[in-house]
Amino acid sequence: MPITVPGKSPLVAPQLSPDSAVFDVVIVRIPCSEQASAQKIWEEIDEQHLPADLRTRLAQNGFRAGLVGTTLPIDLSKLLDLQSQPAEQGSGTTIALADLAQPIRNEHRHMPLRSGRRGEVVTSGTYDQLPVLIRTEDGVCGQTYYQAQAVLAVTPTLLADGRVKIDVAPELHHDQPRQRWVGDQGILRLEAGRPRRVFDELAASATLSPGEMLILGCLPDRPGSLGHNFFSESGEQPVQKLVIFRLVQTQHSSLYNPLPPAAEAERN
Repeated sequence: MPITVPGKSPLVAPQLSPDSAVFDVVIVRIPCSEQASAQKIWEEIDEQHLPADLRTRLAQNGFRAGLVGTTLPIDLSKLLDLQSQPAEQGSGTTIALADLAQPIRNEHRHMPLRSGRRGEVVTSGTYDQLPVLIRTEDGVCGQTYYQAQAVLAVTPTLLADGRVKIDVAPELHHDQPRQRWVGDQGILRLEAGRPRRVFDELAASATLSPGEMLILGCLPDRPGSLGHNFFSESGEQPVQKLVIFRLVQTQHSSLYNPLPPAAEAERN
């Protein structure tokens, strides 16, 4: 007969799927009057992690992105009212990003995702009419979208060493919902949803270990750019946003990893 410990649930804790990763997603709003603080934060974010050509495309369209290790930058830690501390590799220990001092100013979401399956983070309200200009190598092209909303599509890929490659692509969801055929694992299915304009050329990728973060935001001197529309809000007190993706944990186990070719040949 199982022994019940007082104060502890007898139920078995739920387990993640072996191909799952869990992210903390935090949207931080910084008033435009505090741009000096925002700039200090970006000085501690590794934007050089991204390829130079991607950084150029992002900057041309008002975006910026970079990587942060397991120790939070001091200014970002102050903004979140947290103490900087590293996360133990593979332990699942999390910095309590949910314990934010200013819940109106910050939004927190705990996001478990399967490898290769997309998730979505909405970063704006709905624009009744949104003219968009995109700078490319061939010049400038534009289009006006109606009932448009900015969304970041997030797709993780689990790697054999326990790290996770995260791809974040900006999208505009617009107009009214409609039905369309979608391919999923070789099967076509009918899905209802709004049309999407996907900006694959502006997708940011990073390979994260538990505790590391990918941070996205916009350049303050690009008003009217696509990045500005994704990461800013107008009103009595205009704000700019940072979107933080922090890898919390995976179900990584070396027991299920394939052996390297040399080790496999030696075993056989």
